[in-house]
Amino acid sequence: MPRTKDNSLYWRFLPHYRSPGAIYHCRFSLNFADLSFQFTEDWMFAIVEDSILSEHKKESLIHAYIIMPDHSHAIVQPLPKENYPSAWCDLTGFYPLERITGRIKGGSSRRIHKQNGSAGSLWQEETYDRIVRGGQDLETTIDYIHNNPVRRNLVSSPELYRWSSLQTIYSGEEKYGGWFDVPFLAERLC
Repeated sequence: MPRTKDNSLYWRFLPHYRSPGAIYHCRFSLNFADLSFQFTEDWMFAIVEDSILSEHKKESLIHAYIIMPDHSHAIVQPLPKENYPSAWCDLTGFYPLERITGRIKGGSSRRIHKQNGSAGSLWQEETYDRIVRGGQDLETTIDYIHNNPVRRNLVSSPELYRWSSLQTIYSGEEKYGGWFDVPFLAERLC
């Protein structure tokens, strides 16, 4: 698998570009080797949602997500490993996106298999990701993922879909207050 020395670009089946401080739109799909498996029960969706939300403010910020019956989207911003302004300038000082998405997929997969009495690869190994290019692109991407259930005719309006960040981090509930408050984000120097 070709890589640049600092891992800013590598290629498996898809190209993956990395940049310090970048926000990524990630899509992880169920393993299509078993085309019959989809998330059908609320407990399955809840496990994936818990896996996504549990990553917030540990090694990344979760800006938005949606969990569909056969795939999920998350907008993820890896954080630097050290809490000082110049850490934002060095890609090698960030938690790797692959580690963050791997924990989301691995944690949810283990829990679903345990509860379902099944085994095997729940998610496709490789995650599609792309860098979000600024504020307008971030808004457009969040709108795109929130409207995914409308395009699939699961609901008539994005606010009606339960397994979405519209129902959690954007709901206005007190427990999600301060979701995006990370003091050292304002100190970026590069």
